[in-house]
Amino acid sequence: MENIPSGIRKILFIDQFLLNLDKNTYVGWGRKKSFFRAKKLSKKYNTSCICLEDGFIRSLGLGKLNVPPLSLVMDRAGIYFDASMCSDLEKLINQSEQVQQNIRARHLIEKILELKITKYNQYFMPLDVTFFNTQKNILIVDQTFGDQSIQYALASEDSFQQMLEHACSHHPDATIWIKTHPDVIVGKAKGHFPSSLNNNHRIRFISENYNPIELCQMMAEVYVVSSQLGFEALLCGKPVHCFGIPWYAGWGLTQDHITLPDAVLNRRVEPRSLEHLFTCAYLKYAKYVSPVSHQLCELEEILDILAPNLQFQQRLVHQNIVVYGFSRWKRQFIADYLGFPSINLRFMQWRKPKKNQYVVAWGRKAKTLKQSGYPHVWTVEDGFLRSLGLGAKLIRPFSLVFDDLGIYYDATAPSRLEVLLNQVQLTVEQTKRIQWLIQEIVQQKLTKYNVGEVVPTKLPQIALNKKVLLVIGQVEDDLSVQFGGIDIKTNETLIKEVRANNPDAYIIYKPHPDVETGLRKGKVSQDVMNAHIDHIEAKLSIITLFEYVVEIHTITSLSGFEALLRGLKVYCYGIPFYAGWGLTVDRHHCPRRNRKLMLEELAYTTLIEYPTYNLPHTRKMQIPLVTPEHVLQHMLHLQQVRSMQPTYRGSWLFTRLRQLKNTVLR
Repeated sequence: MENIPSGIRKILFIDQFLLNLDKNTYVGWGRKKSFFRAKKLSKKYNTSCICLEDGFIRSLGLGKLNVPPLSLVMDRAGIYFDASMCSDLEKLINQSEQVQQNIRARHLIEKILELKITKYNQYFMPLDVTFFNTQKNILIVDQTFGDQSIQYALASEDSFQQMLEHACSHHPDATIWIKTHPDVIVGKAKGHFPSSLNNNHRIRFISENYNPIELCQMMAEVYVVSSQLGFEALLCGKPVHCFGIPWYAGWGLTQDHITLPDAVLNRRVEPRSLEHLFTCAYLKYAKYVSPVSHQLCELEEILDILAPNLQFQQRLVHQNIVVYGFSRWKRQFIADYLGFPSINLRFMQWRKPKKNQYVVAWGRKAKTLKQSGYPHVWTVEDGFLRSLGLGAKLIRPFSLVFDDLGIYYDATAPSRLEVLLNQVQLTVEQTKRIQWLIQEIVQQKLTKYNVGEVVPTKLPQIALNKKVLLVIGQVEDDLSVQFGGIDIKTNETLIKEVRANNPDAYIIYKPHPDVETGLRKGKVSQDVMNAHIDHIEAKLSIITLFEYVVEIHTITSLSGFEALLRGLKVYCYGIPFYAGWGLTVDRHHCPRRNRKLMLEELAYTTLIEYPTYNLPHTRKMQIPLVTPEHVLQHMLHLQQVRSMQPTYRGSWLFTRLRQLKNTVLR
């Protein structure tokens, strides 16, 4: 490591980026002092030298704000932005194109454009599309003053003025937009164009932090000196004018306004396709480290991880968020879910937020704020693939939902989940994804909490000549029962109703774990049990019981949704989120739910689109959210390495205190 400068050694997981690097190799950065020192020492000791730089899809935030990179490039010959000499990237581009690689590249390009993934992926301001549709738009891309890529692209400060003059003269009927660099916007650097240009009615500055992909799509043509945004504009199918020699110029894809030196012309001889350039730069030249595994990975995994982060980050709308009324242990993990580089969190426990603030609050507290007229409140609740253990025992959740309209269990008002379900239309790729996820959840016997014995030690004696039903007990003061139940809101009433409708059935009752342990309300009297229930099963996992029953009867339990995933018939006595879509037998009707859904549509929206997922170890790379597939694999790993359910240091004491409280209240 003595051959690696201290600044580079501080890069998170640099050992993975430099995996298999010869220990005698000297390492430097870009065209900074560290590189020239590494080059000098490598010559002195007759060893190799490599140059590092940020990759083309770098991070979920700016490097200037100390957000660690997900991607780096490593070059032994030169560096991609230095047109004065050959680079490893240039050598890759000069290799023959391969059909299969181009097909992979086209698929990834389409995904990048769909998700609007760019280099830094920080919080972007919403872009008003209609504002740019009223005229012809030309984009001028500014860069930070003194950026190495300008000098080494054989350009200068004058190149920016030449670029502006050319755009103005060749597009007299257009509005000329000058895009300010993100580092300039946050005050970390300065640009090349004076603010006095605002006096020209045709020229306008874009100082708002818009998404570059979204911005390029609004433009007729794009002008750059050497900015990476020029290549992103090519991905968007836009004509790109280059006034320097960036790595993507000289291959027949750009309009080059600088005379290419013979040395460059001799190296960049054959025209190349956009897909080939993408393959060479993004798939072969760049290296990626997964924030989940902390190991080298492919670009596909990085895109999958960035996708939920970008989508949720843009939903947040405002960068200053009040986290209101969370208990101490919940505050420990809520910051992980909202830990985006550009989001500022303010925790408030007892004092209420101001009416104009953007607030996230848990369950009942959120509803109270909304009823008090707060306009910007998001309700937070546990997700549907939550943890290995109960929330009542302070087990950290791997999934939460953030609902800006209502909350999924409240049938008295619309929720974001309900809106999504009313409009869901899956692509072939999305259908395949949810089919795989359902299959894994079923085969691996996963549920929301994953408690109880999955492999039974003693099965109930079931009469073979009777229909076997499972009645699912719930916490009676739970909000899902209070706001999803209609005429039946207690476990005793449910049991009596099921028995009345099924006098000859064999009925198994599964009490809720929190009720069984004395933590929550919902205990059923022994007299009711004796009169109506054939078997009470508190020990076995709900998944095990699913294998022995043909029907599930519930008020609003999530277990009804889990039963649907396993092909069972589900009777709903309230209005849970999964009722009213033609997949369940419903006692009540919800007029807002006006579609018949396929199981895949319900499951995709419920398990992928609506919730968020987080693993605590991704905070190192400042990536708050992961995919449900990552959480699923993490749960399976935990099950393999743990011989018992995970515990929290304070869970035993917390459990005993709640039991004592419930005893006193009774």
